[in-house]
Amino acid sequence: MSKQSDYTAEEWKTIVSAPLAAGLLVSLADLSSPLGMAKEAVAVFEGIVEPLTTSSNELIKTIAEGWKAQTFKPDLPDLPRDSPDSARRWIIDLCKQAAAIVSQKSPDEIDEYNRWLVSLARKTAEASKEGGFLGIGGTLVSDSEKAAVDELVAALGVQRWQLLK
Repeated sequence: MSKQSDYTAEEWKTIVSAPLAAGLLVSLADLSSPLGMAKEAVAVFEGIVEPLTTSSNELIKTIAEGWKAQTFKPDLPDLPRDSPDSARRWIIDLCKQAAAIVSQKSPDEIDEYNRWLVSLARKTAEASKEGGFLGIGGTLVSDSEKAAVDELVAALGVQRWQLLK
């Protein structure tokens, strides 16, 4: 099991930022109403800290503890603004970089770390209905959100995942 001291400051910043980026990937795929965006933000934070009670993975628990205590501040550089596609590619690349770092430093933890990132994207997708009017109608997970999660799954090589709806 790895710990923060096993990583350089730059590597740690990358692996700590990836969980937020995974949620952001889905949020940007299909922009929600302000209430929907708030629900998605809450889902990401809850998903990041959930491993404190559900995981035995020390790396993930350390990241979760830092987020809960607010000792980690996500240091995401400005997303590319030229197109949503550029922002999406940048986020996918960040998640892949984080996974490569964890894989190199702690190969025993990479599968769970990757599944965690995908679970954060999935929780974000399922946090708020898309479309509809005043909460009536719409769909729990839009095609754009599903495509974003699928892309992250493919990029990280995660097996056996599914959206609830």
